[in-house]
Amino acid sequence: MIVHFTINFVASESRFFWMYSGAYVRGFLYWALRKINRILAEELHSSKGLAPFATSPVFKDDNYSIEKLVEGEKYTFTISVFVEELGEALKEYLMSIDRIPFAGMLNEVDGIEVRYVSDFESEEVRKFRITFLTPCYFRIPNLDYRFVPLPLPQLLFRSLARLYEAYVSSLPKEYRDWLDKWGIAVSGCDIRTEKVLLKKGLWSVGFVGEVKFSIPDDTFNEEFAMITSKLLSFGEYSNVGGGRTSGLGMIRVFKFKTK
Repeated sequence: MIVHFTINFVASESRFFWMYSGAYVRGFLYWALRKINRILAEELHSSKGLAPFATSPVFKDDNYSIEKLVEGEKYTFTISVFVEELGEALKEYLMSIDRIPFAGMLNEVDGIEVRYVSDFESEEVRKFRITFLTPCYFRIPNLDYRFVPLPLPQLLFRSLARLYEAYVSSLPKEYRDWLDKWGIAVSGCDIRTEKVLLKKGLWSVGFVGEVKFSIPDDTFNEEFAMITSKLLSFGEYSNVGGGRTSGLGMIRVFKFKTK
């Protein structure tokens, strides 16, 4: 089960972000986790495994590229936790505070919404559109972690499948084989690349924009189409690709059943 938090706050001062705002959200989350359990927070921070959470950058009115906070203005960010016990502990802590340390200042909490998600919509999807709200890129481990800022279906769905299997349920190996055989194709693309600073000296380049995908008739498989639909629903909470814990790889999905 995913525990999804939407956190609203009011900026106490006007201040520019010197790095990508999602990195500040990630820092806030680790700060909160240290308050809950310092040892656990340190283990998560140092782990090279798949982190059990994803975040968004700071946004306002669906603008995910905010570069500064304005005193008195309201802003939002989200956190998704994939382990229910950890999510419950975070919920208990967040509900006990009325100010959050963020961007080097204390900001007033303006409301916290908590949502529990355990059912990821599964349907026989044939076409779908993904809006990449924040920069997305993929890593290829066997090529010295080469970075790929392109919406390749194999990399996209392998990324989602790894997370899904780690925290939700197993998937058939044949699904990955199907992906590698171009079971899903890109049918349209309107993207651009963006460069973001995640911490001093660490830049990432990813793509944002809209991409259309389809499952061609000659590769269509009902079971795999339903798995794809489930992964897409999961991905709206988990993010996809590299930098998920710093707000990269946020997606919004639109599904179509027609051929």
